Amino acid sequence: MRVSALLWLAAFVALPGWSGGAQDLTSLSIEQLLEIKVEGASLHPQSLEDAPASVTILTAEDLRKYGYRTLAEALGSVRGFYAGYNRTYHTVGVRGFHLPGDYASRFLVMVNGHNLADNIFNFVLSFGNDFPLDMNLVKRIEIIRGPTSALYGSNGIFATINIITKPPEEAGPSRLTASLGSFGERKAQVMTTASLGASAQVLFSGAVFNNRGESPLFFPQFNVPETNYGQAIRMDNEKGYHFFANLAWKNWNVTAAFSDRQKIQPISFGPTVFNDRGTNTNDTRNYVEAAYMRDLHGGTLRWRAYYDSFHSRRRSDLPIDVVNPADSGVEDNREFFYGDWVGTELTYRFDVSHLGTLTVGGEAKFDLQNLQRSFDVSPAPSEFLNVSRRDKSVGLFAQEERQLSRRWKMNLGARLDVSANRNSFFSPHAALIYQPTSEWTCKFLYGRAFRNPSAFDLYFEDGGRSGASNPAARSEKADTLEVDLERRLGKRLRLLAAAYTYRLNNFLVGEYVGAGVIQYRNVGKIQASGFEIELHGQPAGWLEATASYSIQKSRDNDPDGRLENSPDHLAKLRFAVPLGRKFDASSGMQYYSSRRTLGGAEVKPVYLADFTIPSRRLLPNFDLQFGLRNAFNRNYSDPIALTQQVDSLRQAGRSFFVELTARARD
Repeated sequence: MRVSALLWLAAFVALPGWSGGAQDLTSLSIEQLLEIKVEGASLHPQSLEDAPASVTILTAEDLRKYGYRTLAEALGSVRGFYAGYNRTYHTVGVRGFHLPGDYASRFLVMVNGHNLADNIFNFVLSFGNDFPLDMNLVKRIEIIRGPTSALYGSNGIFATINIITKPPEEAGPSRLTASLGSFGERKAQVMTTASLGASAQVLFSGAVFNNRGESPLFFPQFNVPETNYGQAIRMDNEKGYHFFANLAWKNWNVTAAFSDRQKIQPISFGPTVFNDRGTNTNDTRNYVEAAYMRDLHGGTLRWRAYYDSFHSRRRSDLPIDVVNPADSGVEDNREFFYGDWVGTELTYRFDVSHLGTLTVGGEAKFDLQNLQRSFDVSPAPSEFLNVSRRDKSVGLFAQEERQLSRRWKMNLGARLDVSANRNSFFSPHAALIYQPTSEWTCKFLYGRAFRNPSAFDLYFEDGGRSGASNPAARSEKADTLEVDLERRLGKRLRLLAAAYTYRLNNFLVGEYVGAGVIQYRNVGKIQASGFEIELHGQPAGWLEATASYSIQKSRDNDPDGRLENSPDHLAKLRFAVPLGRKFDASSGMQYYSSRRTLGGAEVKPVYLADFTIPSRRLLPNFDLQFGLRNAFNRNYSDPIALTQQVDSLRQAGRSFFVELTARARD
């Protein structure tokens, strides 16, 4: 379906007659939206106009209306972001950067300010059901574009995602949520809150899921009799659990999150046996954090201490004879990545005469375990890798916020990171904010960010079998310039435009240094620029809508210079209308231009449309939600890089889900 047809459909669905004459119950005014505070941009609550970055907020109401069930779905709907899936992990790119097979996405993901990056791969893979938090526990998602290493250190290059959870007092009554969907999707969640006395309140949430997945999956690269004519049968199953708890008591806040997911991989890392259900990955992500905040001597003191754990166990069934796999036996290979670490952070924010407001702080992390193992179980036990190189690091940072005049504000920040196993790095940040009137805001932004080489990049060495270590690998660095213009159009609409350019140096690229042996080296350079525009608000009292368009050019040092999996154009439209007094109707539409695979092929442009109908107190203690994804059954593929043989993967066609929620009496 052409874009014009999609827009006509949007206009038809949004006709006033569909609202049933009900008053608008779905949206906030622009003034109310601008009153929502963002915490992740400067380590304290501030308005969107004062934040030294281009910020998008997704509220709990947005998640409900548009039916976002995973973090990947939510982020994929936002200006400049785009999602992908290789049937093992959901991944997310931003501003033209989403290299196939490069999971180090170079942006931070945090829950209530707690960094979810692990201490082995130094990135976040959990954007699907493996994300340790269920979406109906989310109060808002803060999407902060641009570099944030001046506050958070490594990985804060392109964006920071800060998920704020609902506190126990706002979570509402106990509830049971059950959902079913296409491809055998099944999930159940229980959430409850309780008062413990002495001003203490606690929230508990537990969820389990078991999805059969698509079957069969067709891979044309394996369309021969020896590999079942490319048909992978029952090779897309995933199952797991989430547990989340939050205790709030006076100045204290204690959070615990535990999650586990096991995924059968239809295509895995390397030349695994096709259509073999033994190949799978099992990822466990846990953390416990205690946070304390208090007003002290005219300032605000914040302290947190935490324990984190990331364990990944992989099994790969490999043919002993790669040339004639059908006639050979099976090599049962296992890889274990076990990371455990502790850390603490202390910040103090206070006013200083003639300097404005200062925030100073420090962070320290210490590895308890950083184990990487690779070994064969059969046909003969053999160990290829067993290494644990524990690291310890310290970061010191400072930030100044000053009102220069009635119209000008300044934000300056810097951070120094020192590590036992990695090079030191200094990250500056500067922002000038000009507000000539209450309707106009212009932001001039500069930042330098970095990403440290991971323990995997530095130390993965399995005796010349597949990987070679590189202890001399250096930090990647990026310099970014950006100009943002924000304009209120009356009380109902807000227009945003952003132009940016960044240069990423010392990019870590995997290079072959032997037969099938990869070493990560600082040889890459990427330069990109782009322009984004977004219109958001209520064109009419019965209609909420957000439309955005992004044009971006990303270049690397390849001969033709074109970056893989980097669409030049992204267009997005989402809207919601009330259907009477009990239902809302919403839709999200996306367009990606063509993208290049690692093998040099092109995946065609794609138009996607989703529709969701959620209820609002359908019964006093019961709600229903229905969703349709890829509603027009578009046939499209995402670039991936699990093996050299498969560099793009067909995505799911039309699918649906139904979610039922039963609540205890208020």
